[in-house]
Amino acid sequence: MYAHRTTLHIGASLAALLVAGASHAQVTGATPDVAAPAAAGATEQYEDIVVTANKREQNLSDVGLSVTALGAQSLANQRIATVADLAQVVPGLTFAPTPNATPVYTLRGVGFYDSSLASYPDVAVYIDQAPLPLPVMTTLTAFDLERVEVLKGPQGTLFGNNATGGAINFVAAKPTDQLEAGVELSYGRFNTFEAAGFISGPITDTLRARLAVKAVNGDEWQHSYTRNDKSGRADNIAGRLILEWDPTDALSVSLNLNAWRDQNDPQAPQRIAFTPQNDVSGAPVIGPFNPAPGGPVPYPQASYPNAPRTARAADWTPEFAPEQDNRFKQGILRADYDFGGATLTSLTNLIDMDFRNTTEGGGTALRDLDLRNDQGKIKSFTQEVRLAGDTANRLRWVIGANYERTTVYEDTNLAYTDTSSTYVNGIVMSSYFTDQKMKNYAAFGNVEFDVNDQIKLKGGIRQTKAKRWSEAFNGDLPQYPILSSDQTFAGTPGVTLTDFFNTLYGALSGLYGGPGYQIPTIAPGGSIILDTRGLVLGDPSANNPVDPATFLTAANVFTKLNEDSTSWSVGVDFKPSDDLLLYANVAKGYKAGSAPHLSGAIFDAYAPVKQESLLDYEVGFKAQLMDSRLSINGAAFYYDYKNKQTRAKFVDPIFGALDKLLNVPKSTIKGAELEISARPSRGLSFTASATYLDAKVKEYTGAIGSQAVSGVLVAELASFEGVRLPYAPKLQYSFRADYDTEITSELAGFVGVGVNGQSKSYSALVLQGSQPFGADASLYDINARTLVNANIGVRSADDTWRLSFWGKNIFNKYYWVNATQAYDTFVRYTGRPAEYGLTLGLRM
Repeated sequence: MYAHRTTLHIGASLAALLVAGASHAQVTGATPDVAAPAAAGATEQYEDIVVTANKREQNLSDVGLSVTALGAQSLANQRIATVADLAQVVPGLTFAPTPNATPVYTLRGVGFYDSSLASYPDVAVYIDQAPLPLPVMTTLTAFDLERVEVLKGPQGTLFGNNATGGAINFVAAKPTDQLEAGVELSYGRFNTFEAAGFISGPITDTLRARLAVKAVNGDEWQHSYTRNDKSGRADNIAGRLILEWDPTDALSVSLNLNAWRDQNDPQAPQRIAFTPQNDVSGAPVIGPFNPAPGGPVPYPQASYPNAPRTARAADWTPEFAPEQDNRFKQGILRADYDFGGATLTSLTNLIDMDFRNTTEGGGTALRDLDLRNDQGKIKSFTQEVRLAGDTANRLRWVIGANYERTTVYEDTNLAYTDTSSTYVNGIVMSSYFTDQKMKNYAAFGNVEFDVNDQIKLKGGIRQTKAKRWSEAFNGDLPQYPILSSDQTFAGTPGVTLTDFFNTLYGALSGLYGGPGYQIPTIAPGGSIILDTRGLVLGDPSANNPVDPATFLTAANVFTKLNEDSTSWSVGVDFKPSDDLLLYANVAKGYKAGSAPHLSGAIFDAYAPVKQESLLDYEVGFKAQLMDSRLSINGAAFYYDYKNKQTRAKFVDPIFGALDKLLNVPKSTIKGAELEISARPSRGLSFTASATYLDAKVKEYTGAIGSQAVSGVLVAELASFEGVRLPYAPKLQYSFRADYDTEITSELAGFVGVGVNGQSKSYSALVLQGSQPFGADASLYDINARTLVNANIGVRSADDTWRLSFWGKNIFNKYYWVNATQAYDTFVRYTGRPAEYGLTLGLRM
């Protein structure tokens, strides 16, 4: 027997170095895991859902908060491998990609749409309570998990000042007391191979370890609709090593090491409309700075075909085909010491990430706002120390302090040779960078008190100081003069950004500064960003500079934010019976301000947004009925949302509609949600959930167009009162049915079907019926959809192996998750087409 186990150990160890798999913990959630049928005559048991919403393990039915939890088998059945997948099965949660291939998460209508690497999200993400502070860090986290918890509403008191929308906590599968190993191999559409596996067990009497690895490799899923070309290959690998050491009964230490490399091709968007930002009606020159030989120049973008309405059709610039190489390393060290009445916890988190990608912007084979190279370097360090009282007492408390330091350097090379800006101005590309440093200091406390067996009072508070420093540059690429390939579409050499702006600023000197004034010349390699803050067009004598030292001078932009906030929460839980919990909470959360990463020509484009706040009034219930065979959870909430942060259009005086960060002063979100889980018979389970949202702007005035005044463009403004918030569909829903049954004494079968969808939503703040910056408002619609997933298979009675055939979006529904204006074109990012495959899992 000993020799046999040794052989298994060695074989599993070799397999785990190549593959990784999900644990099979029987934890139920929004889509419950279906346990193997009990032996004949046995009583079927239903295991409680355990979550860490309050940074300690609790039965979900005892937590007076809105939490959705999915166990390992639920994640496996539904092929959930990313937060984007999670958003399809958790109503209230949405996912949107950006042109920089950075993800945006929105929960109950609360989200921060920005593509910068350095932008904190409104929906905070954690792995074993350690923060992944920036969305780009979350890409390959969802493997070998025990469960995923989605906490809805502001979570600022326990989970930090950047969780106004909520928090997603990935709970990694932990080392086991006995030797266990598993392998999972999948083959699916687009020739996609997935290999996953783990090995776990004791090393000594006090030390346990778990090693998990996952790798994916597949062919391209997108194809060009104008030529023979493909994009969208899958190529990534991720690994996790967890060590747990218990040297004494009082002390426990764990080390969690995560690493991944993502070389997937970023998605190319679909061009769906032509929205030129400059007049391209056939003028006989490229522009005043770049005369074209001969007569009128055909503008290639004007005759380019739009993409067909199929998920796989797209286009991209061949010279800058989408690609990426992102590398992530993380170390989490946790130590808990039990003093016998109080436990001291230290949580140290260190992250190092390298980011590099090339993405398509305008959805064509032309150079139309393409990121020819976007690279970044991220370092993050967090330290939390907390002291918690005995959870068995009537009075439960925790106090602590938290520190975070994150630095982000991002450098982007932008190619726009075939835009209308080149037609008018002759410029073809630019380079811009930001160097940002963020520090957050916080102290927090949380308390719960059982008044009696039925009533519990609770409250929490966190005081936070958030600091951010940013330096921004926009100018020429270092390799200028440009190569012959960097020509305008008329065949003439492009104008350097430095030459263009020196000419432009020379022409505007008198208008901006008065007679005889000369804007200082930009030196080669210098920033072209002009400080026009305090400028009064048409009356230079009335200029009121914000900073006289930089006024009407081109330079790097330096910004600083120094903000304080006090997050708090109060609530009461009432449990009239063991099977029913009623709760009422009021909570206020904050998200720190942010500075942008973008290509701007004036200081105003780089103005940071200040912190946003959200006040949540919420009531809910959790009911366990029919001996826990039926669970019903519901909640209703009202959000008073102030200074919502978003990326939106503003009017650059030279180039028209460009992006910047803005605050929406006041918004409100009213909503309700319902989750039902039923197990009517052995092996059969149903779940259903839905979220309703009424998320609207209450006060905001924004730009919808531009007009020329004194030779420069100024914004046309309008009120956005009543406009729906982005990525906040009125209705999201999910339904899942699973059946697992014994076929023979040694064989069982299983089948599952999931349906999820949403009503129409919008990708930006837009006035319905308007045409902001030449784009019809309807282009910002994100279509309603219903998607169907399914799986069917067989397994051994003891679940040591299982074989399943699965499908996602099996009816090949065409839908999209984002739509945005990319200067002269309007593009959308489609959802994945139908996918299907076969998975074999082995466990020992």
